[in-house]
Order: sequence, then structure tokens, then C-alpha cells
Amino acid sequence: MAVENFGDTPEEFDFDSWLDQGGRPERTVTVYSSWKLMDELARLEKSIEVAEQEDDPSMDDVGAEELREQYEGVLAELEASGKKFTLRSLTGEEYRTVTAGVPEVEQTYRDQHGKEQTRWKPDQVAIGDALVAEALVSPKLTRDQVRAMRVKLGDGPTLVLYRTVGELRDAGQVMPSVPSLPERSDDSRG
Repeated sequence: MAVENFGDTPEEFDFDSWLDQGGRPERTVTVYSSWKLMDELARLEKSIEVAEQEDDPSMDDVGAEELREQYEGVLAELEASGKKFTLRSLTGEEYRTVTAGVPEVEQTYRDQHGKEQTRWKPDQVAIGDALVAEALVSPKLTRDQVRAMRVKLGDGPTLVLYRTVGELRDAGQVMPSVPSLPERSDDSRG
């Protein structure tokens, strides 16, 4: 990406063009909808290991090569179920706005004297869904769609989205260091 010259002096500086070139940190991750295939892959891994250790496999046993082909087929199915999601970092203002709009849930707990108490607390799961929906660039999903995905696929497969929102939030609050070209290690400089 070529960087334009936005003006050499303060009077020539084109702020709008300079700002249009910028952007927040983004990251693309994959969520797999057929996560149940992971169990099949684990089973096949064990079967391959056993098949490779057998000195004299019987005629009824499936050989290691055939098991490897099955493994590759299941792996291809898992990959085909993947969908790429692009998320961007949220500003502190966006984060506060999103979390302020999340309803509270009643939480029961025991105090220091063992007495059961009740208090209202922000719904952390709903906050996570809302933050993911807000951070998604592509495809754009509503909070309800993010929730439906989490409920259908489970916390494990969708965890990558929630973690990425957190990582991007951290990255968006730190001034990145500008990389520099590594110096030569030889003495060829004259």
C-alpha cells in the first residue's frame, strides 16, 4: 500500500485524506460449524497409531493407509464447515456504549456469614455476544445471531471470536512500535 504525500507543511496538510488512509486493527479468524468432527479425527488418530504398531494385521483390520485417507476426508469436511469472520478493535467509547445496553441478571450468592443474598449484575455472556456483534466487520451479525451461533455450536468453537475481541481491544489501546529494517550482520558496509 503506497502512502500518499499529504502535504509537506502544516498549511498544505490534508487531514481528511490522511485520516481516510488509516484504520483500526483487524483480524480474521475461522469458526467451524461441524465441530463434532473433532471426535472422529481423534478416534482416527488413535486407530492409525494402533494400526502402525501391529506387526501382522489380520485381513479384517483396516490398514494405516486407509485410515489416513479417512482422516484426510474428515479433515476436509471440517475445513469445508469453516467460515471466516473479520473483527476490528472497538474504541473505549464503543465498548462502554455496548456494555451499558446489556440487561442485568439476578445472581444469587452466599455472603461472608453464609446467608444467601441476591444482587443484579450485568449478564457477562450477553456482553460477550454484544461485543462480538459490534466488532464484526464481515459478515455482519446481530447480537441474536451471535447468540444463536454460540448456543448451536457451543462455547468452544465460538471462543475464538470472543478471544479475538479481547485481543483486538488490547491491541487498539497500545501504540504499536514501528518496525525497523534489521541491520546487516556482515561487514559488507564500506
